[in-house]
Amino acid sequence: MKFDDIKRESARYGEFALKEVAYTAENATSRLAGSVAEADAAEYAAKVLSETGAKVDTEAFKVAPAAAYGWFSVTMVCILLAYVAYFFVSMVSVALIVVALLPLIIQGIFLSRAFDGAYISRTSHNVTALLPCTGEMKKRVFFTSHLDSAHVFRPGIKGGAKAALALDIVSAIGCLYLFAADIARWAYLGSVGTGLAADEWLIVGLVGIVFVPIWATVLFLIDGKRSTPGAGDGLSGCFVAAAVLKALAESDVKPEHTEVGVILTGSSECGLRGAKAWCDAHAEEYRDGKTYFVTLDSLRDENKLKVRDRDMNGLKQSDKELVSMFKNAAARADLKCGKDNVCFGSTDAAAFGAAGLKAVGVTAFDTMGDVYHTEKDCADSLNGDFMSKCFRAAVELIEMLDNEE
Repeated sequence: MKFDDIKRESARYGEFALKEVAYTAENATSRLAGSVAEADAAEYAAKVLSETGAKVDTEAFKVAPAAAYGWFSVTMVCILLAYVAYFFVSMVSVALIVVALLPLIIQGIFLSRAFDGAYISRTSHNVTALLPCTGEMKKRVFFTSHLDSAHVFRPGIKGGAKAALALDIVSAIGCLYLFAADIARWAYLGSVGTGLAADEWLIVGLVGIVFVPIWATVLFLIDGKRSTPGAGDGLSGCFVAAAVLKALAESDVKPEHTEVGVILTGSSECGLRGAKAWCDAHAEEYRDGKTYFVTLDSLRDENKLKVRDRDMNGLKQSDKELVSMFKNAAARADLKCGKDNVCFGSTDAAAFGAAGLKAVGVTAFDTMGDVYHTEKDCADSLNGDFMSKCFRAAVELIEMLDNEE
């Protein structure tokens, strides 16, 4: 096969990717959306990509970083107020619960930008590189990942994601309890449910006080000032993608009919804002049926490798053709993909897919592990051999596309 020489160098290019991850994580720390460190990382990544001879563009866009987690405050404050309102006016309490759910659904689940104007905006950056093919272009593939790093859980939250999930579940149960109590009391009182809670209704309300500390804890769950090193999530994907361009540039054999590109987004941890901004600017020119977008996000644990059938909390279907192709490419690279039966979270592929592009997200991490969104997400926790296999899978995909008629 024509890319066999590159595949034989997978270990070297995996080592290159790991080295670049370590350098960037150490020298551009705390890469929160719209931060100086994120801009520095974009500038450095653009330099690395330009050394491959690819055409590189860095584009600035406006982002409201607090939009990613700002709904936590609105939702939980409204729930706490709804609890207080229960003792006085049931209708007001129910209304506050409904108001609390709106940002949770719109911002937290659907990752909408509808409320972004309510937050302070900053400048973030996307970096795009494209390497032309030697002949007539028939296919095009972009490997994507994100440069920014995620906020960490507050130090008092022991257990990381597991503790956060438990808090969220108990908090949701508390909200259901309060809502049911409100409706029952409203039906009993009639009208708008006005009346100071007394007797059994007072007892029902006081039982709900056990949820107040949980709601208050969720309110302060995310540390707004600190971030992870972000080595796995998502620098690992950034520099595996960069390694692919580097390998093609250094090889005597180039894709004949397939353009290969890299998109490194900013502000992905802020509700996929970078990928959405990229799609706002470019999606129209790539809805040609010939272009594929493969998001390499958090390439950490080979045993957790998944090619996502669905994305954006299970709400967005990935491109079925691309899912199948990447699974085949992964198998050729001696990688086994686990069943994608967990729909938690989102990758940039969801934004590309929502814009009408052929996209799939590839992840390899344990959501409930002690590294996810913690300060342990550093370069020395990554596996160079696994990154080499991911590099090879990307090359296998390029070869598959280039051999198609």
